[in-house]
Amino acid sequence: MPAITTDPVTAIALWLQLHDSAFPAGRMVHSHGLEEWLALRPDAGADAIEVAVCGYLTHGYATLDGTVTAAAWRDWQSAQRLTELDTLIASHKLFDNARTASVSAGRQLTATACDIGIAEQHPYLRAVLAGSTPGHAAVVDGVVQAHLGVTEQLAVLGSLRSLMASMLSAAVRLGRLGPLQSQRIQLRNAASMTRVAASACERPLSELSSLSPALEISGMRHEQRTSRLFAT
Repeated sequence: MPAITTDPVTAIALWLQLHDSAFPAGRMVHSHGLEEWLALRPDAGADAIEVAVCGYLTHGYATLDGTVTAAAWRDWQSAQRLTELDTLIASHKLFDNARTASVSAGRQLTATACDIGIAEQHPYLRAVLAGSTPGHAAVVDGVVQAHLGVTEQLAVLGSLRSLMASMLSAAVRLGRLGPLQSQRIQLRNAASMTRVAASACERPLSELSSLSPALEISGMRHEQRTSRLFAT
């Protein structure tokens, strides 16, 4: 199954569409523990939010999800290998909040990509739609972006930056961060996220890890809330 295009400029155009905030990929309904984290820290300002989000991306997301996205990009034509990656990442998602966000976003991305014509005949994506494999977001992200024809590092970077944007957007919607503050944070961390993406591409699957205790604990507490804005 070939990529959609061999033209790198067209691939970038498709990549921009995929990571546009208007693309219904299911990312914007999750705060990844940030909603509860903010509720427990009423005095946390933009600097604290930046440290929390970038810390999660660097030590929690890139070292697990980002590394799996890179592996899925490399093995995107092997449905069996992708299913194995689904099982592998599931074994590292240790609480419901993380599993819910990962699977629901992955399934939504799969449904949208297939519906608009991105890799709709891919056997792994068909298996996700049929419910025979969970469809974790990191694996689906790798498959879809490989099919667009972008490079491995750009695929991982896209996933990192989209998650950063969605978490900062959560803080904005919760009234704890201004839109311009969000843009400044993204600008300041562009180079560091590029380096983090490169490291994820080089990391072997035997070295998967995820360490973001404050947001993970907040995510578990979030599950108990009866009133909340975000699903996780």
